[in-house]
Amino acid sequence: MKRDLKSLFAIAGKKMAHPRHELVKDFENVSEICSKHHVNLSSHSLKKLWELATGKRKLSKEAKDRLALFAGFQSWDDLDDALHGDVDASINYTDKPRQ
Repeated sequence: MKRDLKSLFAIAGKKMAHPRHELVKDFENVSEICSKHHVNLSSHSLKKLWELATGKRKLSKEAKDRLALFAGFQSWDDLDDALHGDVDASINYTDKPRQ
């Protein structure tokens, strides 16, 4: 699966020079390939992921908080502090409010 993903990313990188209508078709093809590996991602979702990866789209505060919660943190700020600061996930289990 890892090898398949690497080849998909390589193909997608080469396709960026193609017109937009061909990119839509490529996202549909990738979606079909992913579904064969039991990974259900629509072509629309893949397009959004591509836009996030290329910097054309930004996540909302609510979406960031949901992702942080999924990763085991109370908020995006807590996750960011754990990644870039001196804090770890134990901050989620303290009774003291954050400053």
